[in-house]
Amino acid sequence: MTLYNLRSIERLWGSRKFVSFLLSTLPYTTLLPPILLACALRPMTLGRLSYLPAGPTPLVFALLAQYHAAIPHIYRYRVLASAPESSATSTTASSPALTLTSKSLSYLLPAQLALSQLPGSILPAAVGWLVGYAYRREILPGAARWRIPGWANGGRRAGGASREELRRRMQGEAAASGSGSGVDAGQGERARRRTYGE
Repeated sequence: MTLYNLRSIERLWGSRKFVSFLLSTLPYTTLLPPILLACALRPMTLGRLSYLPAGPTPLVFALLAQYHAAIPHIYRYRVLASAPESSATSTTASSPALTLTSKSLSYLLPAQLALSQLPGSILPAAVGWLVGYAYRREILPGAARWRIPGWANGGRRAGGASREELRRRMQGEAAASGSGSGVDAGQGERARRRTYGE
């Protein structure tokens, strides 16, 4: 469900940048959680923290950081902590309320994922969020500017011509021949349709 909500990042960026993001952050999100666990957290906790849950949690949270920064909320709403009093003197400003946005429910499942197997599940979530934030701020070395080659995403064919170049070439050939459309070529504004008898 979370990955379905994050599809808006691919639509916003395009497939080439989205795949480039996934491939450029994959080494960080794959290697940093086990390295941090083995070198820092396990010795500091005297072996109490010694496992990481399986799955793409860091990658999901790296995408979630992009979603948080790039997609604006549409509306806000308030959830009251207690039932409003019926007296005319009470106002809703004085009652405790929680203000949420249209994106709040999108964060509910990732929060459950991050808190599901404490304390080990919070590490991949935090690393993923930090990697996503570092990508957004162009802190990761070369990751923000790197793109996959065009041919890998369908932009350039192995023969060297892109779809756009092929389309332009086909339009040029059709305009040069002119006979395929039934319009006399070379008459400019006065181009007329040929009749069957001509």
